[in-house]
Amino acid sequence: MSKAKHPTQKSLFESVETKIKYSTSSVEELRVPIYAPVKQLPPQSSAAKEFKKNNNIRLIKTKWGQVEIRNRLLTQTHKDIMDLIFTYNKKVKRLDDGTIALYFSQSEISKYYHNDDSSDKNVKNLKWLRQKLDEIADCRIQYKDNIGNEIDFRVILKKAFSVKENMYGIILDSNYVEFYEKGLSVNYSSKIPDLISVESPLIKSIIRFFFTHKALNMTLKNILITVGFPLPASIRTLQTAKKTLRENVELFAKFDIIYDSKKEIFYYKGTEDIYINLPIANKTGTLPAFD
Repeated sequence: MSKAKHPTQKSLFESVETKIKYSTSSVEELRVPIYAPVKQLPPQSSAAKEFKKNNNIRLIKTKWGQVEIRNRLLTQTHKDIMDLIFTYNKKVKRLDDGTIALYFSQSEISKYYHNDDSSDKNVKNLKWLRQKLDEIADCRIQYKDNIGNEIDFRVILKKAFSVKENMYGIILDSNYVEFYEKGLSVNYSSKIPDLISVESPLIKSIIRFFFTHKALNMTLKNILITVGFPLPASIRTLQTAKKTLRENVELFAKFDIIYDSKKEIFYYKGTEDIYINLPIANKTGTLPAFD
């Protein structure tokens, strides 16, 4: 299998293709989460019912901006798949029409996620993978930052098999690529195997969020709002979430995140092998402020 891309501590890139090659995610999509902190959303779940009630629109607001999710709800499962593709792709290429394509091995990505080598399971898992990519492509997202800038995009514009490259690929929406061109991105590829193995989608979303900072302390309430946990929540739902976090203090520590369950405060001072990449236009080499 492919190895994750671990660059030296260099955040300046000459092209967006190279920046994407050494990125796992844009910072914006983790600070204003387009992926809900759940593994799946059954039709009868309260979140799915609320989504349908609101004409298939989910609005999330954080201190970094707001986002409207339209047509389909995305989960941490979808984010896992995108992280795997960004980490283990075989090639990042700018096409003739200017769009960016990522080529990858479907079976390899599927095995990383499912950890199953049996042929019957592999066929089933490949079908599942394509279905999840279709779901990501179905989702329409409207993002607005705190300055007032707005952008409407899909993550995946389309997917297809390239005879020329002899690989499966996804083409990124040009507006989504702007997040990498004009904004910050983060490379946490070295943490992907450990991150994918985390069972709790809530914990995954919290870990991903902290990876976008050099250092940050945050209360439990604020972190739940930031990752898109539905608040206000029922007492039972909130207590279940708190119990999950409390029982995984040691797991958080493996990612250099300290959680004080009594004070309900998270402490993060950064972690090794996490790289923040600058906007392409930034030639100063100075990181913008991490608010």
